[in-house]
Amino acid sequence: MEGSTRKYPYVDAEAMIWGGIGASQFGFDDSAEIQALVIAIKVRDPKGISDTRLGRFILATGSVRAMHIDGGHITLRARSKTHFEVFGGVPVDGNIEGRKYDWMVGGRLSQGLGKRGVVGASYYNRFNAGQRSDEEVGGDFSLRVAHWLDVAAKVSWELVNPGLAEVLGTISAQTKDRAIRGELYVTKRSPIRMLQATSLFTVLGDPGTLQTGANLRWRAAPRLDLWVNGAVMNAEDQYGWSGYLRGVLRTDDEGKGSILGELKRQSVSVSQWTGIRLAAVIPLYEDIDTTVGLMPEFEIVFPDDPDPGQGSVWPWGRLALRWQPGKSWAIAAACEASANQVQRYEVRALARVSYQAEWPKK
Repeated sequence: MEGSTRKYPYVDAEAMIWGGIGASQFGFDDSAEIQALVIAIKVRDPKGISDTRLGRFILATGSVRAMHIDGGHITLRARSKTHFEVFGGVPVDGNIEGRKYDWMVGGRLSQGLGKRGVVGASYYNRFNAGQRSDEEVGGDFSLRVAHWLDVAAKVSWELVNPGLAEVLGTISAQTKDRAIRGELYVTKRSPIRMLQATSLFTVLGDPGTLQTGANLRWRAAPRLDLWVNGAVMNAEDQYGWSGYLRGVLRTDDEGKGSILGELKRQSVSVSQWTGIRLAAVIPLYEDIDTTVGLMPEFEIVFPDDPDPGQGSVWPWGRLALRWQPGKSWAIAAACEASANQVQRYEVRALARVSYQAEWPKK
């Protein structure tokens, strides 16, 4: 649920709560469980001086890694475009017992550079069972050097076990008509910072290695974009490489429908495979108040040297349907199936129904 009012536009509230029960016939515990992902209220100062968020939420700011916490996040803004952020609370754990001595606290100081960009420094300290378990300091900046050139970087340093936690740097440039855009980048990510896998390309393509490479995007036609990527990677003190060719064809002038094709190759010590991805967004029906859209996506991975019993081909697919029967209701459903080096087969399904309204109506 999300809510706000016209009378008090500086107060927002949101909540996302999941509940379910296991199926004993599949070997799961049949006890019911309910967990809150987000329950938070956000208060903004009418003059834009401060923001305060309280409750359970995902904290993501500056170079601090994203965390799920029960706590607060306060931002203060000065006229000089200096921002002060303070945050703290208790890290969320699936087991809510034994959190008495778990807590974290941190902050960020940033300075706006007019319309050119921003520079900031972050710090946080986390305790687990009363013992310091995680402590990081980092910096980030983004800068528009010219209308055609952008530079951004983020670096985090782990203090408990000294070493780089995350590095991200990009330099991108584009032509005046934006038909061609190129990017040079360097990344290194600790495994604890990885996002959840939404496809085989995601889980296999980011083994937390140090990599540096380049992207080039070319708008070959008004409805056709082409990408080429190449990167050098280092894992387990060995060098490898990865790259992909991707094309996106929009089926209408507004870009509501599209077809994507991608060929990817990765060859590094911990991950060696070739993959193909096909995806589409298909508008099936549309009028003034009603829209229906279909979104199929399919990936197939060919590992170089799979272990016995893992199979020589790992497929992944997802089919999603979106239906908006009016201005207030929206319905979406998706089914995902895959096979990989860990699971012989895996199937997931998700459905979502939402309703939006105004009280009182105009």
